[in-house]
Order: sequence, then structure tokens, then C-alpha cells
Amino acid sequence: MATKKPNVKDWRNLPKESWTVTTFRQFLYDQHEAKYGIKYTTRSFAIEGRWIKAMVAEHGAEVVKAFIEGCLAEYKPTRDYPGLNFSFMFTYQRARVLPRVLAEVKRKEQAEARRNHTPQESIEDITEWL
Repeated sequence: MATKKPNVKDWRNLPKESWTVTTFRQFLYDQHEAKYGIKYTTRSFAIEGRWIKAMVAEHGAEVVKAFIEGCLAEYKPTRDYPGLNFSFMFTYQRARVLPRVLAEVKRKEQAEARRNHTPQESIEDITEWL
């Protein structure tokens, strides 16, 4: 019996490490319509796809998802611009939102490392160093 291939558009049930550009597009479509009540549009799906792929390669899917969520939360629609797209996020919001996301990820990783670090390991580390 063949195993069923996961649907890459099913971002709600697909593990983050399995997200592709297609998954992120579906996430953008769904989140945009839920937040702004209008269909997601963009000038160039090809450019957005390359930028999403590059960000995932550099930072990982979890960071890119958090970046998109941060951009959507921050953006205030206007009459002329009732929605936004990844090109806008990447071009105009990246310098402001991405550092906050990266700092939060680093903070969580450090907190996790502190929780998993036992005092015995510290003594062994110091003894080896000496």
C-alpha cells in the first residue's frame, strides 16, 4: 500500500521543516484573507517565490512564518493599500520586523539551553577547561 504524500498547501498540519514556497503562499493567502477580508495579490509570484526560498534557506521556516505574522500584525491598511504582499514585507518591513523576530528566536533558544543545562555539565566543562 502506497503512503499518502502530504499536501504541501496544508500549512496547518504540515511540520514547519516541511514547508515549501507553495506552503508559504497558501499561508499568505489564508492569513491575508482572514485579516483583511480581501484576496491576496502580488505583482510577481516568481520574485516572491525566490525571496521566500532565500529567507527559508538563510533563517528557516519558523523564522519566515514569524516574520510574515509580524508584518501582518504591524501593517495598517489604507484606502489605497488595503492589503499587503510578501514583496512589500520583504522590501519595506524586513529591516524593522526581521531583527525583532531573530532576537525573539535567539532569546527562546537561550532560555531552552538554560533549562536543559544541568549543574553537573558546568562542573565538567570547567574541569576540562582547566
